[in-house]
Amino acid sequence: MKNRAARRGDDEIISDGQRVSTREIEAVLAGHGAVAEAAAVGFPSAGRGEAVWAFVTPEPGAMVSDVLAADLKGWVRRQLGAQAVPEMVQFGPLPKTPSGEVVRPLLERIAATGEAGDVSGLADTAVADYLVKTRADAQG
Repeated sequence: MKNRAARRGDDEIISDGQRVSTREIEAVLAGHGAVAEAAAVGFPSAGRGEAVWAFVTPEPGAMVSDVLAADLKGWVRRQLGAQAVPEMVQFGPLPKTPSGEVVRPLLERIAATGEAGDVSGLADTAVADYLVKTRADAQG
């Protein structure tokens, strides 16, 4: 019997009836010249089941705008297909633990509810506050 690597529940989402790997989306986004790092999470979406919400830290000097968000969506569409295109793109720093790990459950909570919840384990709690405050901008 083969050993299988343990998979986290947030590694993939079901969007439009198709499995979408959040890691693949993140890798494609990180391959864009204006992106320093990215995290993708699923959130409830009427009609699609789940949709992709991308949290993107832009490269220094990159102009953050609706145009960049549209460009990133097109980039993902060309690389992975329509089912992987983020419905929302939110710019800002990613919440991390003191050891540098991205706190994905926090991102999922912000995407789904607009609330951060417990932020005591973050290296910088101001990041969560910033993402909560700027969430409305991502929704357009």
